[in-house]
This record gives sequence, structure tokens and C-alpha cells, in this order.
Amino acid sequence: MIEYKNRELWTYFFTKPRSYYNKYMYEMVNYPDYLIFDREEIENNKSKWNEVYDNKNTDIYLEIGSGSGNFSIELAKRNPNVNLLCDELRLKRLVYSARKAKKEDLKNIKYIKYDANNLTDFLSENEISGLYINFPDPWTGQEHKRMLGEKLLENLDVVLKKNGKIFFKTDHDNYYESVVELINKSDKYEIVVKTDDLYSNEKLLENNIQTEFEHLFIHKLKIKIKYIEIIKL
Repeated sequence: MIEYKNRELWTYFFTKPRSYYNKYMYEMVNYPDYLIFDREEIENNKSKWNEVYDNKNTDIYLEIGSGSGNFSIELAKRNPNVNLLCDELRLKRLVYSARKAKKEDLKNIKYIKYDANNLTDFLSENEISGLYINFPDPWTGQEHKRMLGEKLLENLDVVLKKNGKIFFKTDHDNYYESVVELINKSDKYEIVVKTDDLYSNEKLLENNIQTEFEHLFIHKLKIKIKYIEIIKL
């Protein structure tokens, strides 16, 4: 069995040994410049994330649920002077993302495998300047599990800088409406941009980066994309 930092590799991903492991688990060690999956290492970087990038003392933007990396890679290419920290749980998606980042020789992007429900475990006060959440699971029937909700805002009260922004995209009508309602009730956050049909707004589309899901929704399923920008007061 492959070891990593004097531990068997599987112990970073599973609580018990298995007879078969996801093949992408073995590839996780091949991209040390882009992938961090050791929970202790991730938590030890709290308050020190800029030190792990070539860019020092610059803005850090977090993406939760970064998928296979199409969005984050393009964002990193367009913004070489900021650092991107991208959180994803699925090993295949993490490996795909790291491959793309390595191919582009990007120096301002890192991918981590961590439960993003607890941002304050790995981010310190005012450590990020913005947050991207693209097409999160709407958890229909179990709405309390949604990523963008009261608990996330409580975490962002700590880790997001004043005037930092949340960028949210969804194809789900109820999720969009619930976020609008949530922010309208808050005295700490304010909606600065919102639309229930992103692709009807040429100005917003100028800087839009299409995700994998987004391409599917607009070209095959013909679903309108909802978009919200939120600022921390």
C-alpha cells in the first residue's frame, strides 16, 4: 500500500480499510503543488494560506464545490494576481482539476479536500476576500442541508473581509428565492446584483465563466441560470 507522510494513503480518505479503493485516490499524491488532502495540513494553514502560494500578501478567493475545475482554472488565468483556494470532496474531480492546473502551469491555485461546512476550522478572521458557489446541491426536501444558508453566513461573519463578496449561481428557482430572502433579512450582508436569467444580461455575461453544469443547463436542458452577488457590510 502506498504511504504518504509515513501513513498509509487510504487513512486520509476512509475510516476503515477496504478491499477496493477509488483509483483516483492513488493519483492524489501526484500533484503536491496543487492538491492538499491532509486534514492536519489544511488546518495548519489557517491564517497562513498566502504562504503556500507564489503570490504573497494578496487577496484569497474561496470556491466551494469546485467540480472538475473548469471554472476555477479560467478564473485563475484571468486573475493571476490573486490566489484561489478551491474546495471539493470528490477525488476524481480533484485529480481532474489538478491535471488542468498543472497543464496550465498555474501558480495561484490550490485544491483542498475538506468539509466546507466548517470554514473557521481552516480559515482565520478576514482571510478571504470573496467566495464562489456555483450550482450547489439544492437538497430538495432537505433544504436545511443547503450550503448557502445561515450557518455559512455565520462562518463568513468571521472569515470574509468587510466589503468581500459572495458570488452565487444556481439553476434552482427555490434555492435562488431562498437566498434572496435570507440576505434580505440580514443586517450584515446586502445583495448588489441579482437576476433570474443571467443569459439575458449582456453586461453580466461579459465576465461570466461557464461551469460544466452551466453548459449543460443552458444548451441541452434550456434552464435559466440565476445569479446573485452579495456584499458583506
